[in-house]
Amino acid sequence: MAIIAGCLIFSLASVLHAGEESTAVMHFIDTSTDRVPALTAFPKYPSVARRDRIEGEATVCFKIKANGKVSRPVVTEYSHKIFSKPSLRAIKKSNFEPIGPAQILATARTCRTYRFRLDPITAKSEESE
Repeated sequence: MAIIAGCLIFSLASVLHAGEESTAVMHFIDTSTDRVPALTAFPKYPSVARRDRIEGEATVCFKIKANGKVSRPVVTEYSHKIFSKPSLRAIKKSNFEPIGPAQILATARTCRTYRFRLDPITAKSEESE
């Protein structure tokens, strides 16, 4: 049975909270896995990063147990430290489909890169005020 290295790309536009001027757009990329995600949690955009208009990314590497649970997640890279904790929280909440009894468990680590992006702020026209 050959293990196929896959690359999954997902995106999510977060919901506006009252009083916020823009939405956050987050993307993530999975590498080195053919395991199917059962539950994918997305990190919360840090409010300080949103306020200061900081964008960036964080890469979390982890193993997937036979039961689909994430094991030993570690942030291996980040563009700004503020994105490390939300990325770790998200991967800990995520899980994958368990493998069947006849399948072989891959021991390679899988990495997921979360990209934190903000939508551009548009200037309000004088007519709308």
